[in-house]
This record gives sequence, structure tokens and C-alpha cells, in this order.
Amino acid sequence: MKRAIPPLAAALIAGVATFTGLRWIKRRIAVEAPQNEEVDSIVDEAGVESFPASDPPSWTLGGEPRD
Repeated sequence: MKRAIPPLAAALIAGVATFTGLRWIKRRIAVEAPQNEEVDSIVDEAGVESFPASDPPSWTLGGEPRD
């Protein structure tokens, strides 16, 4: 039985297909990713909205020292 595609050609085709697919995914992610300024504003807004924190500081968890 004779092979339809030589192994070297099959490897080359697989490599090109993989490279092309990864390039396509990278471009698509770059287009859909938010800009840095937008991400920074989201983080800043979350920080402002979470203040004051609902949990008390750790040093208030214990009682007064007994004499």
C-alpha cells in the first residue's frame, strides 16, 4: 500500500495549519481585548466601591488584654 502524502509533506501541512490558526486566534484576541485605560478604570472603580471594607482590621479581633 502506497502512502498518499509523504510524511514530510504531512508534517509541513500540519505545521502551517497550526501556525495559521494560532495567528488567527492571536489577532482575534487582540481585537477583542479591552484597552489598558479601560481595564485601569474598572480596577480603580472597584477599589473605590469596596471602601470602606466590610471586614474589620485583624487587630480588632481580639479582646482587651487581661491584667
